[in-house]
Amino acid sequence: MIAPIRAVDDRGGMDYLGPEFLTWLWWRAEADPCFRHEDGTEVFVHFDEHLEFRGERSAARRVILRTGMPGASMEARAALRSGKTLVSARILMARGEDEVRFTLRAEDLDISGLRLPAPEGDTPYDRLVACLDAQDQFVDDLELCLKTFLATRLEPRWEEEVETIRRWSRQPSQDEIALPA
Repeated sequence: MIAPIRAVDDRGGMDYLGPEFLTWLWWRAEADPCFRHEDGTEVFVHFDEHLEFRGERSAARRVILRTGMPGASMEARAALRSGKTLVSARILMARGEDEVRFTLRAEDLDISGLRLPAPEGDTPYDRLVACLDAQDQFVDDLELCLKTFLATRLEPRWEEEVETIRRWSRQPSQDEIALPA
């Protein structure tokens, strides 16, 4: 879960920012999944197929949820409610018809398993250029999400945002809402 405002840790790092970003992005993807570039281009974010949570100081206290929509599951909310930290997630970002899937690790914001749209073009060179353009677009879109988070994180209203996320984590998940009474 997101902790209150903290200073740089004893080693000079800010290790908590990655998990805070990932948790904030998950909440934002459910509350308002649309991010807008300055030119008006919209990017939609969805958490997809994989969430990994970890308890403090122990890999044995790890929860991994896969397939379907784990972000909507009872288990994901239960992990947050029990104090586990979101440390890795599979994310889908869509810009128009183009979709990109990747896994983001909170610890170091490492990206893996990046799937870009199939490059189009008549020649290998055209397809290479299309692939490089798609990579640039992906970086721009992820940077937009990170900049939005950091701008929010540095504002005085951050504590209000944290409280909103805590309330969200305590609400029933989509799975819990769908259960018959």
